Amino acid sequence: MPFGSKNYDFVCGKCFNDEALRSFVEGIAVGKQCDFCGRKSNKKIAAHFEEVSERIAECIGRYYDDPGNAGMSYVSAEGGFQGVTYDTYDIFELMELDFPRDGGDDLRDELVSAMPHDTWSENEPYRLNPDDQLQYSWDSFCDIIKHKLRYFFSQTVRAEDDEIYSPSQLLKLIFAYAKSSGAFITMPKGTTVYRARPQGPGQKFTQPSELGPPPAEIAVQSNRMSPPGIVMTYLADDMRTALAETANKPGKFAVGEFVTGRDALILDLTHLPPIPSLFEDIGDTFEYDPRPRILFLWKLSREISKPIARDDRIHVEYLPTQVVTEYLRTAITVDGRKVDGIRYRSSRKKAGTAIVLFADQGNFELELAKQGIFYHVGDRWLKLLSVTEKRVTAKSIAKWSL
Repeated sequence: MPFGSKNYDFVCGKCFNDEALRSFVEGIAVGKQCDFCGRKSNKKIAAHFEEVSERIAECIGRYYDDPGNAGMSYVSAEGGFQGVTYDTYDIFELMELDFPRDGGDDLRDELVSAMPHDTWSENEPYRLNPDDQLQYSWDSFCDIIKHKLRYFFSQTVRAEDDEIYSPSQLLKLIFAYAKSSGAFITMPKGTTVYRARPQGPGQKFTQPSELGPPPAEIAVQSNRMSPPGIVMTYLADDMRTALAETANKPGKFAVGEFVTGRDALILDLTHLPPIPSLFEDIGDTFEYDPRPRILFLWKLSREISKPIARDDRIHVEYLPTQVVTEYLRTAITVDGRKVDGIRYRSSRKKAGTAIVLFADQGNFELELAKQGIFYHVGDRWLKLLSVTEKRVTAKSIAKWSL
């Protein structure tokens, strides 16, 4: 079917940068040659251009529409549509749609000609789209927690804009999204985790009380997930990441290998579902577009994984993730089970994963000298298996961050 100055009947998947769109083209391929990039094959590699353009228009239509259809007012004396509008080239950029092969410019132009509208706006031009709604809600949450109100906000804070979620609404949404995305997992009994401590001159840490979390009275450091005075245990899934998460400078370190004595329920932010393409097939089984929710969880994961300053100062910038963690620790259950911790990507070692467990010294098996009269009361589910002494060099620290 002709569009523009040439006849383009078939287009192949490799003409698109988007994997979901490539898969769609390959799934309906009937031709053995692409009219845009010239690719040929003995197999079916190219689909009808008209079918592909209709698919693209359908996907764009989930988010954008003709301004008139979308309800945008039009005033000739004021220059036309009263709101933000885009041409189709703009829309392709907003949708991150690109055409990497020879013939890409022709394909872009032909698709522009095939779209049902020349001018577009968001589907609801006078309301926030779901991505912006979640981002602005998070920004509002951070501002409230840092500068306005830290306690009892769930009863007293209401969003000034009805499109912005209140802090309590946002907290509930975060973990509803996490549940629906399968981000809560069981860390099985017998899992090994690692914790490192620097050893000064003459020091040698060998006992669980020395290698586990500090007592509450000396837990003075502000962390990304825990404020001063609230004890949590920061560990890693492997020894190198434990060292990278701890070592600010070269020196000797003791690394304790611990084992879990029971199943633990954790929020795993290292294996979130991939962010769906804007051209993904949502399907009838979904009641909603999952993309904004998964995108927001990825943003939260990056917030939690940001590096921290290792000092005794109170860091206001950590407060939002501390509140999120506290809510998870105290208010969230999954199938009747309390949550035991969070797994997140290391900020200090590429590809490393760290874990914060909601555990203090009362959750560790301690050496005999530290066992008080009430020692056997409680849930002691973490046990020290072994201790390894490691020397960290400046070269190691530099290598971990690459």
